Amino acid sequence: MSANLNKPFKNITITGSASAFPKTGTWMHNNDIHALIFGTNWKEKMREKNLDPNYYKDTLGFENRFWVHTPGMPILHTELTSADLMAEAATLAIADSGIPKNEIDFIITVTITSPRYSTSMGPYIAGKLGINAPAIEMKTGCASNIFSVILAAQMIESGARNVLITCGETITKILKLNPRMAYAGGDAGVAIILSKTNDSNKGILSSYINSNGSFSGHMGVPGLLPPNQFDIDNENYFMEYNDSTEEFLNKAWTETPGILYKAAGISSREIDCFVPHQVNKKRTEYAAAAANISLEKTIHIIDKIANCASAGVLLALDDARKNHDCAKDKMLMLIAAGGGISWGGLIIKT
Repeated sequence: MSANLNKPFKNITITGSASAFPKTGTWMHNNDIHALIFGTNWKEKMREKNLDPNYYKDTLGFENRFWVHTPGMPILHTELTSADLMAEAATLAIADSGIPKNEIDFIITVTITSPRYSTSMGPYIAGKLGINAPAIEMKTGCASNIFSVILAAQMIESGARNVLITCGETITKILKLNPRMAYAGGDAGVAIILSKTNDSNKGILSSYINSNGSFSGHMGVPGLLPPNQFDIDNENYFMEYNDSTEEFLNKAWTETPGILYKAAGISSREIDCFVPHQVNKKRTEYAAAAANISLEKTIHIIDKIANCASAGVLLALDDARKNHDCAKDKMLMLIAAGGGISWGGLIIKT
């Protein structure tokens, strides 16, 4: 694993952030999913199958999640899309920042569940927001928002004043209603704004991204686009995950912190807040141990949102800023890995 694009970006700060869970969606508790899968008498059914109803909370950390769609049901045009979630999160983040929309110079949209086959969500979301600025879509799996933050920093270094990153995921639309996948998936929108600042003490102290495409067929939706009858008949438009990636993912999570510490010239003791991608409870514990950071300093909101794919790390960042006093004068480390596989991280001084 080479330390790709490992460099600092000074004079950059996070001026706004927000998470979006619109009222037209539904909050689902584990018991609600028990009932969907096993019926109203789910307690008896799970007992007959020797299944522990508390396993998903106690072992994996999943308890609640936001759904815009019920897995296994037909997808309706009236349901919220990832674009709707992006637009709402962006609107809230702009309000949080206090920055006029006409001062946003670049927009990055992130999703693995785009509602449009050929349309970039970048210009699409810019249009929904009424912002006249260059805009692109980023898609590199669960690490997409590490890539997007680094790209935003590069744009600011090149002259942009404010860069909006907005992410939306509707994972429920690509999940089967089975115990392996349904409990893990959550939908969400999230956005942050990175801005130029005169304070040279603020910024990204170190950054790192990498990919290994040899695992591209081991996770994701295997069906080809445009949709074809063979993949429809064989239900190939649902998320699949192969455990064979675990060893490589462990290596990515283990090696990334050391690369970031070395480049930033700091140790784990100086990190005030560790913000990992929200996969499951086991992964959060593994990531914290690999980074040599206590769980007390680690953001883990899996019980509230489940796994929201690429949105997870920014949802945790928004939570860190709003609920853990990490918005100003703190040292944060963000790490994410997944999706075929891409991974990376950054250390930022707020």
